[in-house]
Amino acid sequence: MKKKVETKRIVTGISPNYVKNWDVIKGIREIIQNYLDTKNEFGCKGYIYYKDGEAMVKDFGPGLELRHLALGVSEKGLDAIGKYGEGLKLALLVLARERRKVEIWSNGTIICPAIEHSDLYGTEVMVFNIQPMQPCHAKTHQGTTIRFLCSKDELEAAKSYFKCFLSKKSGFKWIEKDRISLPGGYIYINGARVGKISDALFSYHLYEKEIGDIGNRDREVIDQEKVEPYIRKMLAETSSLIVMRRVIKALIDREYSWEIKIGISSWMVSEKSRSLWKRAFYEIVGTKDAVLSSWRTDDDTRAGYLGYKVVDISSYDWWYLLNNVGIKTAAEIATEDGKKSSKRIAIKDLTDEERNNLKITRKLVEKYYNPVGEVVIMENLDRVVNAAKNSKVNGAYESRTDRIYLRRGILNDLHQTLHTLLHEAVHKYTGA
Repeated sequence: MKKKVETKRIVTGISPNYVKNWDVIKGIREIIQNYLDTKNEFGCKGYIYYKDGEAMVKDFGPGLELRHLALGVSEKGLDAIGKYGEGLKLALLVLARERRKVEIWSNGTIICPAIEHSDLYGTEVMVFNIQPMQPCHAKTHQGTTIRFLCSKDELEAAKSYFKCFLSKKSGFKWIEKDRISLPGGYIYINGARVGKISDALFSYHLYEKEIGDIGNRDREVIDQEKVEPYIRKMLAETSSLIVMRRVIKALIDREYSWEIKIGISSWMVSEKSRSLWKRAFYEIVGTKDAVLSSWRTDDDTRAGYLGYKVVDISSYDWWYLLNNVGIKTAAEIATEDGKKSSKRIAIKDLTDEERNNLKITRKLVEKYYNPVGEVVIMENLDRVVNAAKNSKVNGAYESRTDRIYLRRGILNDLHQTLHTLLHEAVHKYTGA
């Protein structure tokens, strides 16, 4: 006569309405998370197998004990993916609620979750029906085996939460190993996707022992304020030209991504990274003759006139960073050009024609009007005449130094040189 198998029944008191927003995929995700944590903690092997509408998640760890079925019981360290002591229990709740058959084989017992009415609570709750394995199975079975009904797509979607299952085939790509990846928009903690930032250019991989607890049990919502300092540090320390080019392109295209919004401080960037940011900027702009807009029309126009491509960066944090790594501004270019072109030209450095026209003009003005005094020749008069910043200012009289200034460009024309020198001599003597 076959011996009757005794079944125990544990009533949890957990309502099937708990975590109503969880679907089967999220339930499977928690089973996989528990599997990965076991493998990591105990250094054991395991596998995930799928056939004919049933998945099997198997590890060769120490096995599941009944106390681990109590909500909140967790013995995992900071390197683990799970930490709340809820994941596996809630996974079983969801699968039972969705009428997906589940069996857990571990430590000589078979555990089957179900949703049943409880007279004690007067409502439906999750219960665990537990029975011993047959002796032949109990003797040979190792670790924990969880079998459950699901589709192949549901299993793959659940696996996609974990970086260890991601591959180039699924579109995953490391930009900076174990730190930054594509596609963008996700935050990973301890190797598991825990939150979505829809406007992020990249995905970022962090570790709880460094940043603490930043998410919730749903692995969907994160504390962005806690995350931002670590992402800033990651961006500041990156040596990836791919990251730098993409951020700079977003800046130029006025694509207000998450990275643009949070910004990074220039003092955080290493000397090596500074040269890379500079290189990335010129590569995206397409020329080394590019400068940052100074947000002043005069300076931007002047830089453009001098042949520079003026790039408008609307984010001050990023503008300051790019300027600090060596990208000049339109104002700096205008100032440098002003200093260069405002250099005094010695008479001996003039051409014979220029020198002769100046000599004739001076003699005529002094013969028919008044002595002109010191005449200074400049490439342009931007630094002398503040009222106009352009090369059309041909002459000026400065009463403070009692000097007449002439722009070199007019000396090739005798008539224009005479007209200008006489004009400035009148200023000198009349004060008009």
